[in-house]
Amino acid sequence: MSGVSKRYEVHENQRSRLMHALWPGYRRGMREVWALRDVDLDVRRGESVAVIGRNGGGKSTLLQILTGVLAPTHGAVAVEGRVCALLELGSGFNPEYSGRDNVILNGLLVGLARGEILARFGEIAAFAEIGDAIDRPVKTYSNGMLMRLAFAVQALSDPDILVIDEALSVGDFFFQQKCFAHIRRLHERGATLLFVSHDMRSVRDVCTRAVYLREGRVEFAGDTKTAIRRYLAERASAPMAAEAAGASGPSDHDALRRILRDAVWSAPADAHETPGRIIAVATYDAQGEPTTSFRMGSTVCMHVAYRPAADVATHVTAAIRNRYDQVVTSIGSSRLGLAPPAASDRMPRIFELSINLALEAGSYSFTVTLARLVGPNQGENLDSSPVLGPLTVEWDYERDPAPFLGMFGPAAAGEFKHVEDADAAAD
Repeated sequence: MSGVSKRYEVHENQRSRLMHALWPGYRRGMREVWALRDVDLDVRRGESVAVIGRNGGGKSTLLQILTGVLAPTHGAVAVEGRVCALLELGSGFNPEYSGRDNVILNGLLVGLARGEILARFGEIAAFAEIGDAIDRPVKTYSNGMLMRLAFAVQALSDPDILVIDEALSVGDFFFQQKCFAHIRRLHERGATLLFVSHDMRSVRDVCTRAVYLREGRVEFAGDTKTAIRRYLAERASAPMAAEAAGASGPSDHDALRRILRDAVWSAPADAHETPGRIIAVATYDAQGEPTTSFRMGSTVCMHVAYRPAADVATHVTAAIRNRYDQVVTSIGSSRLGLAPPAASDRMPRIFELSINLALEAGSYSFTVTLARLVGPNQGENLDSSPVLGPLTVEWDYERDPAPFLGMFGPAAAGEFKHVEDADAAAD
C-alpha cells in the first residue's frame, strides 16, 4: 500500500447532491471528509500486524481498502494471496438463507470449490458450536451466533491473509479464547494477520507489529508495545514533562518525567501550571512496568501527577467501573486516611495508589479525581481525568483454578472441623 488516501463527499442536503450529480463542478453545499491521508503500509507474508487508533481514525476504512471493499481515492494497493475478512458482523450473509447455505456461499466467495466446502463443512459447524441452528435462517441468529459462524467460515478456509475488524468483541469469553487459539495456529502455519481492536491486551498478545492511525494518518508504525504506549498517551510529550518539573529535585524530576513518558492520559500543556489540576496518569504492574493488562489478583499501581489547589487540602481518588458503568470501587487518599501535602509552593505533586485487582476477568475503565473534603463521604470536585482504560484483568479459566468465581473476590477464610463420635466423646 503506497500513498493511499480516501475522500468522502458529504452534502448538506439532497439539492446539493443532485446538483453535483448533474454538474460535477458544482461544489456549493458539499464538503470533503478525508478518512485516510497518504498512508504507506508494507505487510510481509507471515506477519501479524495490528491497526489501532481512536474511533474515526481510519482503521476500518484501511482494512476495507486492503480487502477490495472500497477503492482508494488516491494511491495504490497490491495484495497477494487468498484474503478472508471479518469486517462487519454478518457481512456477506444472506439473512434469508440458512447457516448451512451461507457457509457454502461464503466459501465460494473466498475461492473454495464446492467440494472443498462440503468436505470441511463438518469442521466448520463443529467450530461454530451453534447446533441445529445451522439449518435455520441466519436472520434468527443472535449476534454471538453470527460471529461464531462468520469466524468459523473465514478462519477454516485456509486463508493466506486473515483480516479481523473488532468482530471478536462479540461472543462469550470461552469462544473468544478458542478463536484466538486458532488465530495463533494459522499464524504459526504462515498466514498473515491484520487485526483491528480496541482491546490492547489482544493486540499485545497476538501481534508483533502495530500501526497507530490518528485522524487518517499514520502516527506510528513499529513494535507493538511502543504503538500501544503512543496510542494510550497520545497527548503526552517530553517538553511538557520538562516544563512541569523544571524546579523539582532530581528524584521528583525523574518521577514526573517517567509518569509523563508512560502516561495513559496527559492534560493539555496549558493545564500543567494551573493549581487544582491533574497533569498526567500512568499505570504500572508490581514490577514497575507500564501496562494496562493485569493478572487477576495482581496489583495495579496508579501514579498521578497533579498540582494541588492553592488554599485547600487536595485529595486524590480513583474510581474503577465495569463494562456496565457500575462503580466497582472508589478509593484514594481520603479513604486511606492520608493527609495531602500542603500547597506551600507551585511545585507539582505525585500520588501513588496501589489497588489489588481481585476482580473477575474482563475490561474496566477508571477515572482519577482531585477533590476537597466537605463532609463524611462527601467531596467537592476540583478536577477529573476523562474516562481512561481499559484496564484488563486476565485469567485462563479453562486451565487454571480461579482464586474466586463471581464479580470480585473479598477476603475470606475457611477450615474443616473434625466432629468426634458422640459415644466416644461420652466415654
